[in-house]
Amino acid sequence: MFFVLAAALVTACAQRVSTLPAAPQSLAVADLRPPKCDGQKDTKQYASLTVTLSTSGGKFCIPEYRGFGGSVKYPSANPSVQLSLISSTKNYDGMPELGSGTAIFYLQLALSGGTSFGSNARAGGGLTSKKIAPGKAYTAYGQAVVDGFKVNFGPCYSTATKGKYGGVLGGIGSLLKDQDVPVAATGVIEIYEGRQTSEEC
Repeated sequence: MFFVLAAALVTACAQRVSTLPAAPQSLAVADLRPPKCDGQKDTKQYASLTVTLSTSGGKFCIPEYRGFGGSVKYPSANPSVQLSLISSTKNYDGMPELGSGTAIFYLQLALSGGTSFGSNARAGGGLTSKKIAPGKAYTAYGQAVVDGFKVNFGPCYSTATKGKYGGVLGGIGSLLKDQDVPVAATGVIEIYEGRQTSEEC
């Protein structure tokens, strides 16, 4: 079953110039964005990236879009497959509206083939943005399409912590451990404001 990176679906410093006053720290933080991923492609509607999942596990980058970005740690993937990711903040592609209200972030995913995720490495990572408020709860919903069948997974909630680029939602990759994906599959993770379930990511 295709449980994708969810559940979980996660700086710069102002310099003082001698002739100008230093930018206030609050303003400097407001201008911070997570770094773009190496190799990501940007459009007006989304940012995309394709990575190769390693048989020994590792970490991949969430394509930065409109101030949302971060990384996901994942366990071993056997065999190694490619994973395509698309980040967006609008439902431009007819994605399912799985939660209550309007999602603040969408992460589309596509695996090039079947793989099995191990338990030899801790899955984790975080989605981060200044638009995510530390101390507030957010809920992740997901839906996968496996061999033509739609499968909903989640939801689960996470309370945002404070990070370098704003709030951080951990547990993005927590559902990958010990999961088997029999064939190529696609899916989407949607992030909503508020705690919409009792299940923690």
